[in-house]
Amino acid sequence: MVMATKAYDKSFREEVYKNVDSGEDVKLCMQCGVCGITCPLRDKMTHGPRQIWSLIRAGKRDEVMDSPDIMLCTSCYTCKVRCPRGVKVIDIMHGLAHYALEQGIVPRAETAKFGKVFWDSIYKTGRVDETEVPMRYTLTAGPIHGLFNTLEMMDIGRALLSHKRMKFKLGPGIPPSKKIKGIKGLKKMLDKAQAMSPGKEG
Repeated sequence: MVMATKAYDKSFREEVYKNVDSGEDVKLCMQCGVCGITCPLRDKMTHGPRQIWSLIRAGKRDEVMDSPDIMLCTSCYTCKVRCPRGVKVIDIMHGLAHYALEQGIVPRAETAKFGKVFWDSIYKTGRVDETEVPMRYTLTAGPIHGLFNTLEMMDIGRALLSHKRMKFKLGPGIPPSKKIKGIKGLKKMLDKAQAMSPGKEG
């Protein structure tokens, strides 16, 4: 009896090993499934981390890079703590999401928009301005949608202001967010870390 076999496409796994943070840790996975079972968002995922690693090994580039699951991680660290092989699950998931965005693939549009606004706030001021970030995020939908989104959130905003959990602003940058001391040094470190990312070393 002749069995039909199809060789795995190794090119995608090599791409992940080279370009994704801690991508080579995929080799360590023994498919026990602890990462998926312990993930608090497991019910929201089509493919848990273990299954994503299997798809990488099988060369299923589109299924992995287009998967919204790679942008769902909240960095709770449960999977990383409980993995018996010490696989850096969070690093790989965030690395895959970052690599997909670099390739122009956006598996979760709203998450990507919020992540960019969040990151811009940290890069420009060294902190997350709790008034500025939501304002800028709502405006990513455009000025009219942003206005309606803001009106929908007005009750929450009023409650946060009354409990001094948020500062009043007329709009994004009005008044400008306060920068931390040493913002230049922080930017220098962030730029250096980005230059040292996998696939970017000179």
